[in-house]
Amino acid sequence: MLKPMPQKSNNTILWIVVGVLILAGIITLIISFSNANAEEDAITAAQTNAAETITAGQLTALAASPTATPTVITLTPSLTFTPLVTPTLFQTTLVSPTTSGSTGGSTAVGCDNSAFVSDVTIPDNTSMTAGQAFKKTWKLQNTGTCAWTTAYKLTFVSGNQMNGVPEALTVEVPAGGSADVSVNMTAPASAGDAIGYWILTNASGQKFGTNFYVLIKVGGTAVTAPTNTTGGPASTATYTPTATETQPTP
Repeated sequence: MLKPMPQKSNNTILWIVVGVLILAGIITLIISFSNANAEEDAITAAQTNAAETITAGQLTALAASPTATPTVITLTPSLTFTPLVTPTLFQTTLVSPTTSGSTGGSTAVGCDNSAFVSDVTIPDNTSMTAGQAFKKTWKLQNTGTCAWTTAYKLTFVSGNQMNGVPEALTVEVPAGGSADVSVNMTAPASAGDAIGYWILTNASGQKFGTNFYVLIKVGGTAVTAPTNTTGGPASTATYTPTATETQPTP
C-alpha cells in the first residue's frame, strides 16, 4: 500500500506557482508601463520636431522677407480761418444821359470809326409844321486811323427818313479831325414826333461809328430853323480842324 505524500509539499508547490504568477504579472506590468512611456515619449518627440520645423520655416520666411519699416503718419490739424464776408452796400451811380443826337458808343470797322460831337442845327424836339423843309447838321469826329474821303456817305438807318437822301461827303476828314455833315429833309405831313437815325458808311459801303439822329415835333408852330433855300446838295460836310490836329504828311 502506497504511502500518501505529505501535505506540506503540496502547499509549497502551490505557493511557488502563485509566486511565479505574481512575478510574471509584475514583470508584464513593468513592461507595459515601459512601452507606454516609450510611445508617449515618441509622440512628444514627434510633436516637438513638428513644432521646431514650423518655427524654423517661419524664421526662414522672416529672414527671406525684407524688414518692413513702419511708417508713422502724423496728422496735423489744419485750421483755415475764413473771414466773415462783409456785406457790400449797393451804391447808386448817376449816369449822365447820352448826348443829344447820338445813340451811344461807336463801332469800328477796320480803321474806320466815328463819334458824335454835337447837334449843329435843329436841336432835339424842335417844332416843325407839316411839310416844312429843313437842313439837319451834326458835328462828327473821325476817331479812326483812316481819313474819310468823298467816297464816304451819310446813310439812313431806321425811323423816319423825312425825304432825306444819302449823299457823299464833300470834303476829306483826316484821322482825329472833325466835320459838320448835313442832310436836307422835309417834316412829315402827319402831326406827332418824328425821328430818323443815320450813320456813316465807308467806300466799301460798310457802316461804322456812332448812330446819330434827328428828332422833331410836327404840328406845332413853326420855328426859325435853318433851312436849305439855296438848292444845294442834300448832304454836305464842312471840315473843322481841331486845336491839336496836325495835318497829315503828303
